[in-house]
Amino acid sequence: VIRDEVVELFSEFTRDESHSVLISSHIVSDLEKLCDYIAFLHKGKLLLCEEKDALLEKYGMIRCAPETLRSFASGVVIGKKTSPYGAEAIVKRAMLPAGYPVSPIGIEELFLYMVKEAG
Repeated sequence: VIRDEVVELFSEFTRDESHSVLISSHIVSDLEKLCDYIAFLHKGKLLLCEEKDALLEKYGMIRCAPETLRSFASGVVIGKKTSPYGAEAIVKRAMLPAGYPVSPIGIEELFLYMVKEAG
């Protein structure tokens, strides 16, 4: 309950865009509600720092055969998960060859795939 009140307080404080708040949190749902820009650190390395809406537009999820992922140019696939039934991958939409259906992703999903890929 207190966390929700703090999130609401920050939201009200920054609503008129004349104030900024720097938040360090592992609770991604709070970041999605509050933040205009997101920086992601993992093991001391800055993996990304971008406007939240740009992140959601830049990356997406595809589902395909594992061989298809291997055919993409370097840098297209940000993170992947394979199983006997196929593969799911977070990709950079702009680098993906035309014709692949891309699903939207959330910030938390993007972070999880990036961490898995970074090791």
